[in-house]
Amino acid sequence: MSVSRRLIYRLLGGLAALALLAGVPVKAQTVAVSEAARAALPERVRQEGVLRIATSLQWAPFAYRSERDEPVGIDISLARLLAAKLGLQPSIDDMKFPTIITGVTSGRYHIGVNQLSMTPERLAAVDMVPYFSTTSVVLVRRGKTIGDLGNLCGMTFVVTQGSVQIRQLNQMSEACKGRGQAEIVQQLYPSSADTLLALSNGRGDAFLTAAPQGVYISRINSRVALIPGDVPDTERFPAGIMVEKGNAAMRRAVALALASAIEDGSYRKILEEYGVASAAVSAETVMQSAN
Repeated sequence: MSVSRRLIYRLLGGLAALALLAGVPVKAQTVAVSEAARAALPERVRQEGVLRIATSLQWAPFAYRSERDEPVGIDISLARLLAAKLGLQPSIDDMKFPTIITGVTSGRYHIGVNQLSMTPERLAAVDMVPYFSTTSVVLVRRGKTIGDLGNLCGMTFVVTQGSVQIRQLNQMSEACKGRGQAEIVQQLYPSSADTLLALSNGRGDAFLTAAPQGVYISRINSRVALIPGDVPDTERFPAGIMVEKGNAAMRRAVALALASAIEDGSYRKILEEYGVASAAVSAETVMQSAN
């Protein structure tokens, strides 16, 4: 096993241990089926009896592999909860992050989850149901400092291909150039694991990410540090659950299942177990996407 792969496993294994310390259940809880959500499913999905889920297990604490090599994380727990609400068996496939969207648009998967921000570009390709909202933070290699989170001009960021951070950094870079300052440079990597490894190895200056991700990584990886505070003036989008574009029945079924989980407290319990309850969305917000 290569040094880089051992580092990734240590990182993700540590995240799994942290999740267990936080009280993440190792056994699935009994969940009441939402009859309204199940009735809204496309007939072929109801007959198949399986919820096919696309994700990338490289994005702790949302979706990653435990020390037992099992899929775990906020998104994984939520996807399993939604499957239970729909009366379906979850089937989770691990893939490269950029291919999640194509897996859903092709109809191979019913939903895609990986803390996928609801950007205009993604909403042009897929429909999405919001489930998570958070701020952005910056990670750096330990020993580096940033004087002002409001001025990141001239810095080089490591970025995962297909991530919302590309759009955010592009907009921040344009603002820099508009003020006569140096643009922000991006180094792109094919997966989240590669991006985090690049940061740990000192490539680039920093990594822009969601607050829960930043907190987890900084606690586990001694080679990186979290810069205190949120990045101001970044374009924010809630994270959403992807479904095939124009599949109104599937979108409504997912929204009804999530709303049911919000109302009975099972959704919030997942967020609380990972310490991210402040990122919860309301049932009203979810149901706005149902129609």
